[in-house]
Amino acid sequence: MTMNQNHKTSILIVNYNGKHFLQDCLPPVLQQLAEGDEVIVVDNASSDGSSAFLRDEFPIVRLIESAKNLGFAGGNNLGVMNAKGAYIVLLNNDTIVHPGWLAGLKKAVTDERVACASSLIRTEGIPDRYYEKNGSINFLGHNIMRIFDEPTDIFFAGGASMIFKKDILGTPFDDDYFVYAEDVYLGLRTRFMGYQIRHTNDSTVAHFGSGTSKKQQSTFLTYYQERNRLLNTFLFFSAITILKVMPLIIANCFGKCSASLLGKKYSLSGLLRAYGWFFINIRTMVRKRHRLRAERTVHEYEVIRHMTGKLTNGESAVGKIVNAVALSYCRFVQLNVIELSK
Repeated sequence: MTMNQNHKTSILIVNYNGKHFLQDCLPPVLQQLAEGDEVIVVDNASSDGSSAFLRDEFPIVRLIESAKNLGFAGGNNLGVMNAKGAYIVLLNNDTIVHPGWLAGLKKAVTDERVACASSLIRTEGIPDRYYEKNGSINFLGHNIMRIFDEPTDIFFAGGASMIFKKDILGTPFDDDYFVYAEDVYLGLRTRFMGYQIRHTNDSTVAHFGSGTSKKQQSTFLTYYQERNRLLNTFLFFSAITILKVMPLIIANCFGKCSASLLGKKYSLSGLLRAYGWFFINIRTMVRKRHRLRAERTVHEYEVIRHMTGKLTNGESAVGKIVNAVALSYCRFVQLNVIELSK
């Protein structure tokens, strides 16, 4: 598919008790619409009056009200199923888009080989040096920054502001993800389908970060973060690759459980619930793996060479040692991650 002026774009914003964000988020978005474009807000059963606010203040916006909270994944899936556009833009409600944002995203997917693209998402509290190079994902599902040399290269398109071609990716997410790592899931789907993903600095967004989810309980957050990160590895990669990275996964589990006992970064109950899910839902994972495998057109080696073997963003002596050991392990078990394929 190639871009032309007749292709409509649907911009989807999933909202859950985020009325206070919508007043700032929507106006700059609406100013950038071309003829035929639409903005859809999927309200996930908010209790803060978001739906009434939208009807009164932004009647031009298509409002889809869900009877229950479907999360980010389910909410966007519902929006896509109702979208009229050939191009789908996903945007967080806790963002403010800059001039040229939408045009920059559209331009980034003109190449037929590119299925989706990400804006430059400047998240509150992230140091500027982390935007000098784009990051990638490791086998634990952690985003490791400053990996790619080319500014257009990125492993996955961040869900806070991204565009994708509906005729290629269809309904983008697995509803069971609910929240967290669903954008990585889509990135893996895209890459295994043989399409490229692009980053563009011509489309910029200010992101306030976890504007809704930070109000949830830590057990809730820890569960979905940890389960979904690891689920991506178990769903997309071969049994041989999973066996190769299993020592890293086990070390990750013990490390985070230990950290949960010493601080408040992780919830122990959330971690245990996440790890228990894999034992209880083996059949579910097998079904999901089979469905995803039917979409695959490239070997996993083509995906792994865009991933990182590093385990931490830390630039301390300890962090450097950990990463050096991890990369040595990847070399030993023949995981040809980006650092070893240059």
